Amino acid sequence: MDKYNTFGPRFFALIIDGIILGLIDLIIHLIPFSNSSVISIIVTMISSNIPYLYSILMLGRFGQTVGKMLLNVKVVDNLGENKIGYYQAFMRESIPVFIVNTCIIMASIITSGVDLENYEFSVLENIILFIPSVMLLLWSLTEIITMLFNAKNRALHDIIANTVVIMTDSKLR
Repeated sequence: MDKYNTFGPRFFALIIDGIILGLIDLIIHLIPFSNSSVISIIVTMISSNIPYLYSILMLGRFGQTVGKMLLNVKVVDNLGENKIGYYQAFMRESIPVFIVNTCIIMASIITSGVDLENYEFSVLENIILFIPSVMLLLWSLTEIITMLFNAKNRALHDIIANTVVIMTDSKLR
């Protein structure tokens, strides 16, 4: 089997990691917080960034998330296939981190001091709030396309971070 043929395992690892992150998000949202808009923004920022922090910390330390560990795939440096560090792990996540946090900041500015229950967003406000979602969708599609048409199945985030995902021999772990 080609060690770069990782599309399927990466997909299922994403599902496993999504389940783990969903449970973490559920726990966070069970914690009672003040209804203060500032607290709400902080909780939103934290919960929105947990998937990226999880990925950065796990990849920077182990080269794998839990899902990748279970499916025997690992993120390594593209040139020497050596262990990556936190910088490369961050670079893999930098674009979605920027988009998500920009979205939260824009939404916070637009809704600042507004009674959301009785507020009707203008067309421009709706467009502004919708743009980051479109950007994330386009980013995800670009990721898949680059992975499918790259010799080493490198997604765009792998190219940015100079990483590659490889199959590992479970006996080596």
